[in-house]
Amino acid sequence: MQQKMLRRAAPCPAAVAVALAALFTGCAGVAPTTTDVDTLLRAPQLSGQASAVQRALNSYLGQTATLKYPASGDFLSPFLFGDWDGDGTQEAAALYAGEGSGANVCLAVLEPSGDTTWQVTQVAEGLSSEVESVTYAPLRDEHSEEILVGYGGAQNDRYLAVYTYADGQLHTVIKQAYTEMLLANITGQGNTQDLVLALPTEEDNAGIDLQLLTSVDGTFKSGQSLSIGAGQYSGCAALHAGTGRDGAAYLVVDGWSGGTGNNLSTTIMVYDGENFLTVYEPEGVWDFHRATTRYDSALLSRDIDGNGTVDIPTEVDDGGTLDTPMDKRLQFLLWKDYTDAGGGNTEFGIYDSEYQFFLPLPESLHGNVRLKANAAGTGWMICNAEDNTIYCELRVVDQKQSQNGDYQRITNLGNQQLQARVATTRPYYGLSVEDIVKNIVFLNS
Repeated sequence: MQQKMLRRAAPCPAAVAVALAALFTGCAGVAPTTTDVDTLLRAPQLSGQASAVQRALNSYLGQTATLKYPASGDFLSPFLFGDWDGDGTQEAAALYAGEGSGANVCLAVLEPSGDTTWQVTQVAEGLSSEVESVTYAPLRDEHSEEILVGYGGAQNDRYLAVYTYADGQLHTVIKQAYTEMLLANITGQGNTQDLVLALPTEEDNAGIDLQLLTSVDGTFKSGQSLSIGAGQYSGCAALHAGTGRDGAAYLVVDGWSGGTGNNLSTTIMVYDGENFLTVYEPEGVWDFHRATTRYDSALLSRDIDGNGTVDIPTEVDDGGTLDTPMDKRLQFLLWKDYTDAGGGNTEFGIYDSEYQFFLPLPESLHGNVRLKANAAGTGWMICNAEDNTIYCELRVVDQKQSQNGDYQRITNLGNQQLQARVATTRPYYGLSVEDIVKNIVFLNS
């Protein structure tokens, strides 16, 4: 629930000068028309429903509202549309700031007043001047939807407000400081969603405080508060929901451990059917906290193979041989979902910490592979254990360096390009360029 904030603002004179200079020096020296310059400097125009909502908001305020764009999340617009009150008619919501409304962001709810017009019915003041994220979900019941706005504060503080709209009234039902949040159907109640919050803690290694909020008799409220990992965790890194082999949902908590700010470990929580989350200890694992410890902040749990379960990465020592200097950049990983006594599905492969991607390898290479730098120092090669056969090579080069020979593009990495080539007459099973493109996972996306 880890994207940059989009803001709309009037250009400063320096920016105008730079833009004009760029226009006059480009296009083979052809001077731009006035229309070209106006188009360049004009803020993006809204269209359709969003434009109509903005006009209604400006009319209500008697001024042009400053729209507030979320910094991250699935919704990067200041406008939301949904059936907030469950009456079968779609309403709108807008995030804005304006003169006379104070420093904090405001949330306005609008009802349709015609085919193409809207009317502001309710306004609520938010919890800070910046919007971290915004979304909506059915929290009380399956017919209505609540609006969730995460606000950003000083020193990276986060605050969550949950708004409910019923009978023409907008209510703030939750105001809570948080560090991470997750929407998922943890409790298995019909078509509603539950909310899990990781709360700030005051002391180092105090563990992670969690709060489960759920629908109880049609009212959305706190269902459980609990602490995990006292003496082990200094904070929450991420929350994930997955589906186990029995079809029930479970919660995976990645926490910061070790006091360095980079070490991660994981705790699995299951819902026991009696309104309580409890810690789940997989069979056959003596110390799950230690077994899941890894030393790279990018190695968060995720569904690595797309089967609906949350996989937890583990650094393994028996993956193969890492030649210098690749042993400083590459790691062998085993991702496990731990959803049954046998450990669930596993995925073995290589993690490139410099570019933060994971490349699955055939299990037949587990313990039978050697990784070494290529001759140009631009990447690395996958070889057999004896180092006498090179299966394939991956390299990162400047995009201006065109593909040549057997190298094929995998993806762009900023102003560079990840390329791969097969070094044998016949690719090793699972290591063709097509396999690499299909299976490679970028952990920062």
